[in-house]
Amino acid sequence: MAACLSPGSGALADPGQDCRTGAAEARVTGCSALLAEARTPRQRAIALDGRCKANNDRLAFAAALADCTSAIRADDDYPYSFANRGIAQAGLNNHAAAIVDFTQAHTMRPTFIYPLMNRAKSQTQLGNLLLASRDYDEVLRLKPDNEEAKLAKAALFAPAIAGASPTGANTLCGSVGCN
Repeated sequence: MAACLSPGSGALADPGQDCRTGAAEARVTGCSALLAEARTPRQRAIALDGRCKANNDRLAFAAALADCTSAIRADDDYPYSFANRGIAQAGLNNHAAAIVDFTQAHTMRPTFIYPLMNRAKSQTQLGNLLLASRDYDEVLRLKPDNEEAKLAKAALFAPAIAGASPTGANTLCGSVGCN
């Protein structure tokens, strides 16, 4: 099925596609439309989580937090909502709460490295360098070629290394706010 552009919106006529791709504003609109069509708790969670992620990308962390919390209420077995709520919490500088959410996402899906990367960043923000190092070690166990984890781990204990940052570059979580 070919998607058509809605006049003047820049959005596709398919809310599901709009929710997943494109600019953050269009994703918020698409996910809102998808939410209106949701028939099951999982569909509701997916739409709310998509809007949460789009809001994180827009740096609208309070809105993202509300959407992800609603997504978790709709379906608390959807790990992405916990991961994205953690990003919102980190964006609001609530790193302790972010760590709880990243831990839950990782517990639900142990091979999902993004919550580990983001938890390490929040641990670093709180000064918990050993815990951050353990998270980076786990990322490297799961994905040995992960350059971001290698650099961020090295920077934890040697911040003077040129180009390395203890919080790591944010190439994995998809949101500026979780640095």
